[in-house]
Amino acid sequence: MTQSKEQAAQQPTQVAVSANAVALKRFQEETANNVLDRVNAMQETGELVLPQNYHAGNAVRLAWLYLQTVKDRNDRPAVDVCTKESICNCFLEMIIKGLSVAKKQCYFIVTGNQLSFWEDYRGKFMRAKRDTEIATVNAQVVYEGDEFVYTVDENGLYQLVKHTTKMENINIDKITGAYGVVINKDGSKHLEIMTMAMIRNSWQQGAARGNSGAHNKFTDQMCKKTVISRACKVALGSAEDEEFAPDAAARERTLANASSTKNIEPTVEPTEYVELPSGENVNPDIGEIAQPKDMPAAESVEEEAQPAKKCPL
Repeated sequence: MTQSKEQAAQQPTQVAVSANAVALKRFQEETANNVLDRVNAMQETGELVLPQNYHAGNAVRLAWLYLQTVKDRNDRPAVDVCTKESICNCFLEMIIKGLSVAKKQCYFIVTGNQLSFWEDYRGKFMRAKRDTEIATVNAQVVYEGDEFVYTVDENGLYQLVKHTTKMENINIDKITGAYGVVINKDGSKHLEIMTMAMIRNSWQQGAARGNSGAHNKFTDQMCKKTVISRACKVALGSAEDEEFAPDAAARERTLANASSTKNIEPTVEPTEYVELPSGENVNPDIGEIAQPKDMPAAESVEEEAQPAKKCPL
């Protein structure tokens, strides 16, 4: 039977979750319960080992508050357009990595009807210091006219011999490369080196293609972030090997959490770049948002939105 216009007009209009306090509260409780139940189950089976002093419940509460500020490109709240599963998945991925949106270590963005997880370079740096042998990374850029000398030690690692510069050499248009002095917890050191060509090639993999306002105005800082991110990425990859973990707790956590993410399905296609509501895009190399509205999409990205382990609904 065909519904008349009068009958259709009498049908109640579906109210967005964000506009209904009761529905929003229920959505929040269901999301938190689903995520925390999954976290507890993973902890019981040994799939997940949380960092010391990291409280999953607090992380979820802060993530929910942050989620209220996330909108899609049409200015619609994420809770209205994103699937409940994708929201749970983002929260779960954040907890698995032991990160916090409140500390800007990660954030969520809307892609279609999916909420996607992105790790900022701050999060990667924090995880490297927490879960690997890295104590810190001190980054510098090299300018034309600098004397930069390094060597390769008996272990095949780059070591800094000398870097001499002058005030008159400092010019963001004349950067030849960047390096990070990786200082480990046992006092040992090595260099992570990237030429400017390598850095720009890395930037080319992102949607901004190295042409965002941040890249053009603060090139030196972006170079430093890129080399730090690379050093941390290498260390985090190596930490999955038991011998690289700095202590038993970190080793257990790293191995368990690496295993917990092996069967995760990505929420964003590998060749899809991510456009934010403001028209900005994510630089996947360092995980920061920096992109002018009229910038064309990249053909590929170096690191896609982080996939998330499925949460039961």
